[in-house]
Amino acid sequence: MPGEPSRRRFRRPGFAMVALALPVAFMVVVYAYPVGAMLLKSFTEPEPGFGNYARAASDPATWHALGVTVRIAAEVAVLTVLLGFPVAYVLARVSARTARVLQVLVVIPFWTSVLVRSFAWIVLLGDNGVVPRLLSPFTGGTDGLLYTETAVVIALTHILLPFPILIIKGTLDQIDDSLVRAARTLGAGPVRAFTRVYLPLAFPAIVSSGMLVFVIGLGFYVTPALVGGPKESTIAVVVAQSVQVTFDWGLAAALATVLLVVAVVLTMVVRRLTKVKGLVSL
Repeated sequence: MPGEPSRRRFRRPGFAMVALALPVAFMVVVYAYPVGAMLLKSFTEPEPGFGNYARAASDPATWHALGVTVRIAAEVAVLTVLLGFPVAYVLARVSARTARVLQVLVVIPFWTSVLVRSFAWIVLLGDNGVVPRLLSPFTGGTDGLLYTETAVVIALTHILLPFPILIIKGTLDQIDDSLVRAARTLGAGPVRAFTRVYLPLAFPAIVSSGMLVFVIGLGFYVTPALVGGPKESTIAVVVAQSVQVTFDWGLAAALATVLLVVAVVLTMVVRRLTKVKGLVSL
C-alpha cells in the first residue's frame, strides 16, 4: 500500500547457488588463503619490503636452481607426451573391453605412494641396480645413475606419465575416424592423413597435457629430493631447505612466488604461441 515502507524480499538460495558456493569456499580456504599468506610473507618477513626478492635475485644458486627446475620440468613434459601419445592412440583404437583393462594398468601407479615409487627408483638406478646392469654392455660398468639430473627425469617421467595418457586418450576418443578415411579416399597416404588430419585434432590435448605435466614438475619435491643430487637441486628443494634448515620463511615464500609466476608466464606464452585455448582461464 502507498506510504508503507517497502519490504525487501529475501529469496532462499537455490540448489545451484549452494552447490557452487561449496567448491568456491573450499578453494578459498585451501588455495586462495595459503597463496595470499605466502605472498604476504614474502613482503613482510623478516621485515617489510622487497628484501627477499632482492636476495633471491642476487644469489647465483637460486638462478641455477630455477634453471634446473625449468629444464627438468620441460624434459619430463616432452618425454611423457612422446611416450604417452602412442599408448593413448592404442587405447583409442582397441575394443572397449581391452581399453578398460589397459586403462586399469595405466591408473594402477596412482594407487602407490609417490614416496614408494621414488624409493623404488633409488633401488633400480643405484650402483649395481637393474638399470646400470642392463646398460653395462654399453657403459662398461655398473655405476648407478642416482643423484643426477638423468635420474630425476627418468623417475618423474614414470610418475607423471599417466596424466598425458588419460588426457590425450579422452580427446582421441572424440575424433571421428571418418575424417581420416575421407582423407585416404581423396588420395592422401596413411602418413599424410595422420599428420594433416588426425594429429592436428589431437594437438590441443597434446599441448594441454604437456603443460599440465610441466606445471606439476615445476613444484615436485619428493622425487628430486630423493633421487637428485646437490647440483640438481630444484626450487622446491631450496624452498624446503629454507623452511626446515634455515627457517627463512620470507625467502621461501619469495621463491615459491617466483615459481608461481614462472608457471603462469610460461603457460601464457605457450598458449599464445600454440593458440590452444583452455590452458588457463586468463
